[in-house]
Amino acid sequence: MIAGTHRKIDPERGQRKSLGADIFTWANLISLIRLLLLPVFWVLFVGYGNYPMAFLVIVIAALSDMLDGQVARATHTVSRLGQQLDPLVDRIFILIAVIAVFIVRHIPLWMLLLLVLRDALLLVLTVYQKLKFGRDFQVVFLGKLTTVLVMSGFCSLVLFWPVLPGAQLLDTPALPGLGTDPQPLGFWLIYVGILFSWITAAVYVVKCTRRNLSAEEYPEPSDA
Repeated sequence: MIAGTHRKIDPERGQRKSLGADIFTWANLISLIRLLLLPVFWVLFVGYGNYPMAFLVIVIAALSDMLDGQVARATHTVSRLGQQLDPLVDRIFILIAVIAVFIVRHIPLWMLLLLVLRDALLLVLTVYQKLKFGRDFQVVFLGKLTTVLVMSGFCSLVLFWPVLPGAQLLDTPALPGLGTDPQPLGFWLIYVGILFSWITAAVYVVKCTRRNLSAEEYPEPSDA
């Protein structure tokens, strides 16, 4: 076994993958900076009501999510820590953003609950996967798209811009944007993001179920 790497089999693709064991990489540093920006955002947005500065901070944090993976691949420093840290920071980002916007902008409670419950479900599945199979989920494209949509939606709601005319379909406070009042684009992005997030959760549930059924066919490889 080559030092600094970990070989494992992906049962969905039947291929062997090598992940670096490095901790101190530029990609991991970017993820860490994104994590550290979240309390700064909270203080600016919830504590001081400085919406422009809070918007700037959360946009930088959101853009860094697209950057760390590109840096890891470009520098050939994709690591086990990075693959675990990046989605974890994404989940914390969305949790902080949804609670902050709920407190300040008063988004409907159901939005908060659906996003938090979905992440709680994925957390349970991830822990189960790790304990039983010693591996994490491979992030699917729809999951990354969901993160982009939800992050972009909350960025829009922080600044409450750009504002779109109401759809005039259903006038209820529970569904902002569908009534007659103009609302930020962020609500529509979050609507789509929530839909995609639960589709993604269903995909992970199916993957977990298939892995259980094929555990004997694809045993965990030995490092020996």
